[in-house]
Amino acid sequence: MAQHSSLDPQRTFLHLAPGGDVERLDATAPGFWQSLAEHDLDGRLFGVVGMDQDSHWEMHPGGDEVLVGLSGSIQIVLDLGDEAEPATLEAGQMCIVPCGVWHRLVVNEPGQLLFATPGPTTQHRSLTEHCRLRTPNAD
Repeated sequence: MAQHSSLDPQRTFLHLAPGGDVERLDATAPGFWQSLAEHDLDGRLFGVVGMDQDSHWEMHPGGDEVLVGLSGSIQIVLDLGDEAEPATLEAGQMCIVPCGVWHRLVVNEPGQLLFATPGPTTQHRSLTEHCRLRTPNAD
């Protein structure tokens, strides 16, 4: 494929390496998301995802994450320790999720979200696990 050809950002994600190189990743490949854990993604993962359901909790200890609303309406919930801080991301708006902050996305209106996510140290939690870990004496 020619280096100057246009790409579908929902099908081809880009690995933006710290040295400036860009690697194309086939986001439609079987097991793509699982393979990211095995892939050395020092730098940023860049692409577009369709948002039609709420997400799990995640946190990026390797740097800030940039989110851009392309369409729809997504609520970003930041877990700031003593409180959760929601912010709504509408089409044409962007936000920065700070390094080390647990967050999740709640779909108000389905749409598309452009992301630039630091890797490879992203951590994930289910809604149940996050609630259990955040509630003292939950046992």
